Amino acid sequence: MTKLPNPALQTEALYSKSQVYISKGLRAKLANDLEEYQLWASLALELLAKSSLSRVHPALVADPTHYQSLFAACGISVSPEIKTITAKTLFLRLSHISKSFDLRVREFCEQLALRRNSEIHSGESPFSGMKAEAWEMKYWHAIEVILEMQKRELDEWLGAEDSKAPKEILQNAERAVQMAVQTRIDHKREDFEKLHKNKVKREELIEQSKSIRYWDHWKKFEYSVDGYESSKCPSCSAFGILGGVLWHEEVSDEYDEDDPFTEYVEKTFSTEEFLCPTCGLHLAGTRELYVTDLPEEFCQTEEREREFEPEYGND
Repeated sequence: MTKLPNPALQTEALYSKSQVYISKGLRAKLANDLEEYQLWASLALELLAKSSLSRVHPALVADPTHYQSLFAACGISVSPEIKTITAKTLFLRLSHISKSFDLRVREFCEQLALRRNSEIHSGESPFSGMKAEAWEMKYWHAIEVILEMQKRELDEWLGAEDSKAPKEILQNAERAVQMAVQTRIDHKREDFEKLHKNKVKREELIEQSKSIRYWDHWKKFEYSVDGYESSKCPSCSAFGILGGVLWHEEVSDEYDEDDPFTEYVEKTFSTEEFLCPTCGLHLAGTRELYVTDLPEEFCQTEEREREFEPEYGND
């Protein structure tokens, strides 16, 4: 008989508790208590995030330095004390489950958790005077991304009635992002054509961009990414640079018979940023990138020295 993990690490228990907390938050909002609203909302987000991570395996939520918690994640009770991972570790791990949980979403979640910790554990009042408009749009986007990991929707989490306002915020935000990105693309195209009115000159610049070197431009990226790839700019058609976060890697079946010490590793990167040095177009975050036809991911093959298992029992 399979033993269930401790409720502190169970997907459904964490999910249900997050529902209770966001319900408290929405009641606080109705009462115009925006500080309490943000506090409950931050707690609900972290619990919902843990439920999504626990869905992969409860051990991912347990503190790896606390063996009692690891046992609890496997359904074995060693101690009533359960410790879970930090918010920073939680959000980092979530970024490996969904590409939509990108660096921007992760950064927002981490900052919200820091404000929450400061609110609870110090004399500071980071929630004081902060209007809902300053964080609410990003909050509901993060919630939607986390719910998507569980194939769930706002209606299910909040209830149909309570989900109306957040849905409207999300729809407005999505339209705003789409319009802003499309306008930025159009403006960069117009600026490029005005600056280089000669069509032949524009074609020369586009041709030159084919030999673009990412190491000449990496400082212009907002985030520190793991890999780069060239891709055609949706604005000026020159070649720009995609920046991606390592999503997956596996050792290739291919090998060189003349070089048994080398293996080939196929790496997949989730695209999180795009920069075109030719026209200056800059897109950051999956929400902006998904508006365009730029690839959501790219792959590269890397050579590295093969690691051999040590021999045992031959001394």
